[in-house]
Amino acid sequence: MNQVSCECGYAVRDDDEEQVITTVLQHVSADHPELVGSVTPAVVRGWIEVVPA
Repeated sequence: MNQVSCECGYAVRDDDEEQVITTVLQHVSADHPELVGSVTPAVVRGWIEVVPA
């Protein structure tokens, strides 16, 4: 299971890495607009933790 946890408390988990990336980018856009442009799919890939399902 792929997981990303945001400092604000938001977390997303999914088996599909691309879905996690898409969801995190949507979260950044909605809740952290100051980070739009600096948070790329490559950056999000670096944040992904693999956790037990």
